[in-house]
Amino acid sequence: MDVSVVIVDWHQPELTRRALRSVLSQRVDASVEVVLVVNEADDATVAAYRADHPDVVVVPEPTNAGFAGGVSRGIAASTGDVVVLVNNDAVADHGFLDRGLVALAAGGPTVGAVSATVVLEGRFRPVADGAPASQDDLVARDGRRWRRAQTGETLVNGTGVVLDRSGNGRDRDWLRPVDDAPEHAPLFGFSGGAAFLRRTALEAVGGFDESLFMYYEDLDVAWRMRLAGFDVRHAPEAVVVHRHAASSGSDGPLVRTQSMRNRLLVVARNGSGGLLARVVVRTVLRLVRDLLRPSAAQLRPAAWLRLVREAPAALRRARRLRRTDRIDDTARRRVERLLDATG
Repeated sequence: MDVSVVIVDWHQPELTRRALRSVLSQRVDASVEVVLVVNEADDATVAAYRADHPDVVVVPEPTNAGFAGGVSRGIAASTGDVVVLVNNDAVADHGFLDRGLVALAAGGPTVGAVSATVVLEGRFRPVADGAPASQDDLVARDGRRWRRAQTGETLVNGTGVVLDRSGNGRDRDWLRPVDDAPEHAPLFGFSGGAAFLRRTALEAVGGFDESLFMYYEDLDVAWRMRLAGFDVRHAPEAVVVHRHAASSGSDGPLVRTQSMRNRLLVVARNGSGGLLARVVVRTVLRLVRDLLRPSAAQLRPAAWLRLVREAPAALRRARRLRRTDRIDDTARRRVERLLDATG
């Protein structure tokens, strides 16, 4: 299978060059094309990338098209049967391409995507109970906080995406020590940070929705793949090491706003009526709680005001796309059997 690796850069040349080197050093029995999309590109930056990496297809994007738009530009400029997504703040381990391609090929044409294993860069130690919290702490599902340290555990960033009954997507195995037993939540989708996508499956579902900009855009594609009859699997041995939150903050206002908005829109397009109703109710309750308790609010009033103003048009668009997809509610509920009931 011919392979196209797509990397999206946004003002992170050092990280992006590191990611490029890790991909270009891969040895695999396939034709490998590397496509770099430069968001908010200027002539000097594009010229420098082309001079340093003449074998890389550099795609200048004059605007900041986000991750979804950047990936779409890269896919359009690529030619491979398989599209491999690698975050620009990640480094592909030796054998990454070969192992991911083997897993995709082994599944046959009904496997639309394979999610890689993403490991966090550096070492971490659990924060002692009662110790002051830091904004840089990473918080596990069980509430345990982890902090960077010179010595400690190597932690998993994710082994794909899990979707719960509230429409929340999350990284499976988030902050699991690499030597611990893996999580058993059913895999729903792939993470756009490191994934192998079959082009025929991408084309069958219409590719990435650029209006999502960033966050939940990978879950949206995986959901549509499942609705179209494709499977999504995990390649445990295909590994990248991720510098978490290097390209964007891990829990800033943009992350929270985009996640709230896109969760609603992705469920409106892909979910059953019951799931959509749950997500709408939870979103409204979250809005009320944030307005009543501003000190503990997830979103500030200005962000909620923007979401409320944008919601009608965005939801109308999601409904139009939903009708275009021509999937009945029975099929949607069938796919939702993969939801994580513990979420």
